Amino acid sequence: MDNEISLKQALVNAFRRQCQERPGTLLGIACGVTIAIGILLFGFWSVMFVAICGFIGCFIGKNVDKGGSFIDNIRDSVPRDIHRWR
Repeated sequence: MDNEISLKQALVNAFRRQCQERPGTLLGIACGVTIAIGILLFGFWSVMFVAICGFIGCFIGKNVDKGGSFIDNIRDSVPRDIHRWR
């Protein structure tokens, strides 16, 4: 029984160390697994709809956090030389 507890504690310590050393990698893995499970359960287009709504919500929330006029924040977010992208 002691070996099981020490193994569990060793795994917890290893996970904590990885969280401190590589948080971006673990976040990427978690997002990838979540998206994969969502696609398997709900389908590709349903997951894409939720992701697009999430990105739009993030964009709006970021602009609200900036303060000031909402229209001015959107105008500042769009590149000035957008006509060159054609």
